[in-house]
Amino acid sequence: MSMTYQQFVEYATDLKNHSDSIDDGWNIRQYQCPMNGSFDNYLIKKEIQKKNTSSLKFDHSDSHTEDNIPIVCEYHILYNLSYSCPDVYFNMWYTDGKLLSLEHVWSLVHSFLKQNVVNDKWNAITQEMHPFFNTPFFRLHPCKNTHVLEMLGFSSKNNNKFNPLIAWLSTISPLIGLEIHLSYGNKESKVEFL
Repeated sequence: MSMTYQQFVEYATDLKNHSDSIDDGWNIRQYQCPMNGSFDNYLIKKEIQKKNTSSLKFDHSDSHTEDNIPIVCEYHILYNLSYSCPDVYFNMWYTDGKLLSLEHVWSLVHSFLKQNVVNDKWNAITQEMHPFFNTPFFRLHPCKNTHVLEMLGFSSKNNNKFNPLIAWLSTISPLIGLEIHLSYGNKESKVEFL
């Protein structure tokens, strides 16, 4: 299974167009590589979510103790050249600017997946430097992304009747705390996929 960069851009544009139609906040940005001047397109979304304190594991030094804590979430979907698939980097922080720890992010995984993440957490969600901005971001390991695309039946050679980027994002969203609007699942695609 592999997705070309051109396919990724087409699928990302389709996702962004639907996002615009429902005011969901996804945007396409370009990053210019300082080494060779090339441009890479990626998707970005920033939102504030309310998280219940009962799902967070706080240490005694944490001052965030109220219910329904607002957390700023920023999601970047890049193309991973090595794995030929989409790649998600995300960050979460309190509105006062304090970043969530990796343990907090693990604790936010949806309950039906939490045990799987606990058993294999270092191969699921880790913290790494963002390849464009050289700042720490959380990341879902890309080998999981190729596995999900294969399970969804994506083939770069077949004419897919669905946008695999949307299907992939819907599948991984409970792992990264992203809420996907239901209309992404029943929209009519207006793009001719390769």
